Amino acid sequence: MTAPTPARISLGVLATLVLVTVACTSVKAPPATPAPAAPSAVTEAPATPAPALPPPAAAPSVPPITVSLLPPREAGTGAPTPIPTGKEQHPIFGLGKVHQIEVALPVVEWSALQRSSPRGGAGAGGTDYTQADGRLIHVGSGFGGYFPWAHADVRLGGEEFRNVGLRYRGNYSFTSSSATAPLRASLKLKLDTYGTKGSWAGIKTLNFNAGNLDATLTREALAFALFRAAGVPAPRTAYAEIRFTVPGVFNNTRGGHYVMIENVNRAFLKEALPPGQGLLMKPEGTNGGIQSLGASWASYKGVLRPDREATDHEQRRVMEFAQLISQTDVALFRARIGTYLDVEGFLRFVAVNAFIENWDSYLGGRHNYYLYLDSSDDKFRFIPWDEDLAMGTRGGSQAINLAFPMQGNQPLIYWLLEDPAVQARYRAILKELSQTALSRTELMKLADTVETAIGIKSAAPRTYLEARANFLVQLVAAWDKMGAP
Repeated sequence: MTAPTPARISLGVLATLVLVTVACTSVKAPPATPAPAAPSAVTEAPATPAPALPPPAAAPSVPPITVSLLPPREAGTGAPTPIPTGKEQHPIFGLGKVHQIEVALPVVEWSALQRSSPRGGAGAGGTDYTQADGRLIHVGSGFGGYFPWAHADVRLGGEEFRNVGLRYRGNYSFTSSSATAPLRASLKLKLDTYGTKGSWAGIKTLNFNAGNLDATLTREALAFALFRAAGVPAPRTAYAEIRFTVPGVFNNTRGGHYVMIENVNRAFLKEALPPGQGLLMKPEGTNGGIQSLGASWASYKGVLRPDREATDHEQRRVMEFAQLISQTDVALFRARIGTYLDVEGFLRFVAVNAFIENWDSYLGGRHNYYLYLDSSDDKFRFIPWDEDLAMGTRGGSQAINLAFPMQGNQPLIYWLLEDPAVQARYRAILKELSQTALSRTELMKLADTVETAIGIKSAAPRTYLEARANFLVQLVAAWDKMGAP
């Protein structure tokens, strides 16, 4: 197929290549009746047409790299990362950890990356396909982006991996990349894309967020840390400083710091939600969260996007869960929801999203979450994803009604929090968190950790979190004074 017109990042990085070559180096409470409102406006960037430019010629696919392009390792540096055992701290992930990573790829592979576009993938979102020239293409999950996979060599903390997969990633964050920030586009690295064996301390896939929507590079790492501290399964993070080598273009050139994010996959599930053998789904365009799409699994599959074929039992379970949420018998919902949903976990998931005011999440109802049918108890659990638009990037610090955080058509949140018993438990969770994970003391410790790690001092996230902590304390005090939910 013909590659689509490049996005802004493509034009920006290509411009950078030219320059480098020349230089030689408060939501109101829902109505009394649970009739869902019309779906809220999509928070994504509008689908603006790509510029009317002729598409570039398709670069041919190349055979596996036979000579390493990585610069020589300095003597005495980059010792291999030890494999963790037992309960010891993970050698890769940690809020204050910073890793040195080197990426090298041939010019033809770098050129293939530059044809990436936020739209134009020829397939279902979140899938890969092979185009006529043999190039593996990823279709973006949100905007349907066109993201070619490139062959690269990498050095991760001193360990070298040859012929791995590298591509750009992102939706709104990708369209926000530009020529003013060369090499500052978010990336995905997959060690076994082309069959390469081995792992980095058990990890084969990593995401690198360049911070195009968060110049402080702290919000996403902090957000995931808050979920974990609140008892919600969430990806772990660290920081990485990446250097790029492209012969004749970049020579071990520093790209800067990136937030390194654990991938939500089977390895993640096995550790966070053992045994990790259930059905993992990454919904996109759910328009108000999980709701009934009829009695045919085919209607659900394209929206919920399971990572494998669902068994007959899993298909029935998903459809029954969605149908329970969409029906309007209050007594039936309250009697059965606990048999389908980890209610405690979901309330904590909602509470943290509300605290950090991330509408670009399940609160907004469309995407940026994983839905997991846990084989251990046959219940559904929610896992957060894409937190770079949290913490004041969209509105003031008290814009979300913490007591009833929902936006538009959100029946699951509505039905749960409309129940006095569940509402009481939700407020008890917020009170607990106000004294622990979401307390000012704990939040400032986390802020200190990330700022020290990357050497960036920014008042914005710190001031935001402090204001939210104070607001939560006041809100809990008001609830206590009322003496009732």
